Amino acid sequence: MKTFLVRGLPTSVQTDGWWMSEPPHSKRPDNGAKSQPVFPQLIAVVALVVTGDALLWKASPGLSLALFGMALLLAVWLLNGRRGTGAFGFAALAFLPLVEHAQPLSFAFFFTGLLLSVVWLALGGWPGLARLFGGLWRFVEHAPDAAFSQAKSAANAALSSTPEASVKSAVLSWLVPVGLGLVFASLLVSANPMLSNLLDGILRARWLSTELLARVLFWGGLVILTLPILSSLNMQERLKFTPSPLPELPVPAALNASSICRSLILFNLMFLVQTFLDVTYLWGGASLPDGMSYAQYAHRGAYPLLATALLAGAFALIARPFTSGSSLLRIALLAWVAQNVFLVLSSLLRLELYVAQYGLTHLRISAFIWMVVVALGLVLVVVQTLRNKPASWLLGRAALLGVAALYLASMISFSNTIARHNLGKDLVLDPGYICALGPHALPAIKEFEAKHGFRLCGDAGSINLQVSDWREWGFRDWRLQRSLAALATEETL
Repeated sequence: MKTFLVRGLPTSVQTDGWWMSEPPHSKRPDNGAKSQPVFPQLIAVVALVVTGDALLWKASPGLSLALFGMALLLAVWLLNGRRGTGAFGFAALAFLPLVEHAQPLSFAFFFTGLLLSVVWLALGGWPGLARLFGGLWRFVEHAPDAAFSQAKSAANAALSSTPEASVKSAVLSWLVPVGLGLVFASLLVSANPMLSNLLDGILRARWLSTELLARVLFWGGLVILTLPILSSLNMQERLKFTPSPLPELPVPAALNASSICRSLILFNLMFLVQTFLDVTYLWGGASLPDGMSYAQYAHRGAYPLLATALLAGAFALIARPFTSGSSLLRIALLAWVAQNVFLVLSSLLRLELYVAQYGLTHLRISAFIWMVVVALGLVLVVVQTLRNKPASWLLGRAALLGVAALYLASMISFSNTIARHNLGKDLVLDPGYICALGPHALPAIKEFEAKHGFRLCGDAGSINLQVSDWREWGFRDWRLQRSLAALATEETL
């Protein structure tokens, strides 16, 4: 190391500037990324673009999109040393609604499941539910920047592999051969009739067409979607997430042990009146006042009581911390939640009475589902209170309960369910609503028409449901085709 002397200074401090002779160190910013080889990722991008073109080009999303999602995960798995294999089972479960039937809800499960599986694979194994969703949030936040950095690294690697590292040098090195090559090509084409005819055939085939341009743009879109997912391998440190307990929110002065005690006593008495009326008229079968039918009584109370139960559940969540030191408050809270569970069950009975007279609709089925979910959520409040669990325990399980309800709903053809119920019962029939349910109601409609001998929906049976492209196959449509084929066979016998 050379010594740097500062003239004019005392000898004791002349060598104090030695550090100025050191060359500057180039320090890469620590962004939490782990360097990955560029060449295998380039091969993966090309392979995924080819796969996406074969599966998705000019095809309605469904089975093809699920297969392409699996191809994306397979590429990440191979590039990450074949770790985190369990993500494939999770992805298959999330992709099943899309294979069943392509609809907005199944698309939501597909994309969420795909991104969660990518995080799972990038981390190399199951990180836990909280860390998995935390990693998903960080992936969505940092993936664009990671993809851009990866593309920049690939470009720099491609340029640095040539003697000239700059773009200007590369252009200058290719300017003469390309320019003279085009001149020689034009002379050869003009002198050789066979080459001229070949060029004319290419132009007549319209290879440079609008469709080709659209396809090239489609490839570009696949690259843009693929790069962030493959770049997850460079984000392992960023994706690591340590969950922290929920912050304690400030409690208003109006909420204290005394006010909670008075509220629970008052609410129990108020709900006791409603419980008594439901036991008397709904469950006991007592006669209603003149001019009121059971359907009217049920319709007026079903939805407001569901909203009441939701508010009661929120209040129970707020009130639970104040009951830990008092067994009386604890009993009062459990009694009130139990009354709310009974209230939801009464709402279910009200809705059933109304449906028995006026039939099913999509809104009424949704109400049935969410009433069951609310009732189970209130049961979770009881378990939380008895086992003295924190609010995060209840919120996490309530969220899983809601996701499970949505998942099961995505696997059911409600149009077919509504048509079969309404056409198979003696109730007030709305043909316009039945005929507008879509093709999946056709089997029930055709069975009804064959049984009663008249057309309910005109030419509804003339809808063409044949799937000519295997990429657009769906399990629900396949079952529908089999049902219609069986009905057609019975009609010909």
